[in-house]
Amino acid sequence: TGPVLGKTEKLSLAQRPGQITKTSLSETPEVVDDFLCNFLIRMGMNRTLDCFQTEWYELMQRGMLEPKDVGFVPDAYTCNQQLERENKRLRKEMENYKFAANKAKEAVLKMQKERDFHRMHHKRVVQEKNRLINDIKRLKTHYASYEPMLRQLHEKYEILLREKMLTSLERDRVVGQVKHFYFKYLI
Repeated sequence: TGPVLGKTEKLSLAQRPGQITKTSLSETPEVVDDFLCNFLIRMGMNRTLDCFQTEWYELMQRGMLEPKDVGFVPDAYTCNQQLERENKRLRKEMENYKFAANKAKEAVLKMQKERDFHRMHHKRVVQEKNRLINDIKRLKTHYASYEPMLRQLHEKYEILLREKMLTSLERDRVVGQVKHFYFKYLI
C-alpha cells in the first residue's frame, strides 16, 4: 500500500491544477433523518412526517440519540432512490414517446386513407377520360362518313339554287314577253 496522507496533503492533491476531483455534492451520503423526511414527503405522508420530526428532535434534545445512530444512509438506499427516480423519468418519457407514436400512426392512417381516396378518384377520372376519347373517335369516324354525303347535298343545293334562279329568270322573261304581247295586241 502507499503512504498514508494527512488531510492537508489530500487537500493539496485535490487542488492541483489539471486534476479533477470525483466527489460532488450529489455523491455525499444523506443523513438518516433527511432520508426519512424526504421519503415521507415524497409519499405524501405529512402526518407521519410531523410525528417523526417531533419524536426525532425530542430524542435529540434529551440526548438519547448517539452519533452512531444519526449516521448516514447506506449507499444501497440512495442508489435505489436514484434508480427509482430514473425509472419514473424513463416511464414518463416512454409514455410521451408512445403518445407521439400513436399520433404519428393516426396521421399515417389518415394520409393513407386520403391517398387511397385520391387514387380511386384519379382512376375514375382516367377511365372517364378514356371513355370520352373513345366516344370522340367514334363520333369522328361517324361524322367522317357523313362528309361525302354532305358534300353531295351541298352540290345538289347549289345546283337547285342555280336552277331556281334560272327558272325565275326565265319566268320573268316569259312574263315580260306575255305583257309585251298583251299590250301590243290588245291596245
